[in-house]
Amino acid sequence: MSKPKTPLPAKFRPVKVGSVKTRVVAALREAIFSGALQPGTALREAHLAASMGVSQATVREALMILEHAGLVVRTNRETTVTRLTAKDFAERSRLRVVLEGMAGVQAAALMTEADFAALAGKLDAIHRALERDSYMDFVAADLEFHRFIWAKADNQMLCKILDLIAVPVFAFLSIRRSRSLHNLIRSVRSHDPILAALRSRDEGAIREAFRDHIEESYRDFHDD
Repeated sequence: MSKPKTPLPAKFRPVKVGSVKTRVVAALREAIFSGALQPGTALREAHLAASMGVSQATVREALMILEHAGLVVRTNRETTVTRLTAKDFAERSRLRVVLEGMAGVQAAALMTEADFAALAGKLDAIHRALERDSYMDFVAADLEFHRFIWAKADNQMLCKILDLIAVPVFAFLSIRRSRSLHNLIRSVRSHDPILAALRSRDEGAIREAFRDHIEESYRDFHDD
C-alpha cells in the first residue's frame, strides 16, 4: 500500500520569526493530532520548509524532536507519521510487559524518597492533562512518567530498547484516542498502581502493575 502524499503547502501557515523551531514542532504536532497529517503520511523536509517559510534545517530539527516524541518515524530514506498495525501492537506489548517489568524492579531498588516524590509529580501531570482533556499533554506526561522509571533503572541499554519499542506506541495510541474521543480515565487510573508497586519494592507487585497497565493500554486497539 502506497503511503499518503504530503499535504499541500496551503495546509500550513508561514511560521513567524521567534522561537521558530518550537513553532514548527507545534504546528506539525497539531496537524498530526488533528488528522491533517494521517498516520503513514510521508513528510518531505523541502515541502514543509517552503510551506512554513522556514529553513529545511529547522524542519529537520523539528522532525527529530517529533521522532523523540514518537510522532514520526525517521529512516535513511524518509520520514513518516507514526503508523502501527495490530500485529505491531501485539509484538510490542509482549516485549513491554517483560522489559518494563524488569526496568520497574531495577528502578525500585534504587529509587529514593525524592525519586518517588518526583514520580508522583509526573503522575499529577497526567491527571492534570485528563482534567484539561488534552490528548497531546496526556501523551507527553504519560511518556515522561515511564521514561523517568526507565532512567531510574540505571540501565542504559534497557532504556534505549524501551524507547525504541514503546515511544511510537504512546504516540500512535494517543493519536487514535484523540480521533475517537477516547475516554482517558481508565488509562490514567492504571498508572496509580505502578507508583504504589514501586514504593512497595515488591517484585511480583511491580511486574503485575506494569502488565495490567500495558494490557489496559492495548484493550481498545483494533487494526485499521
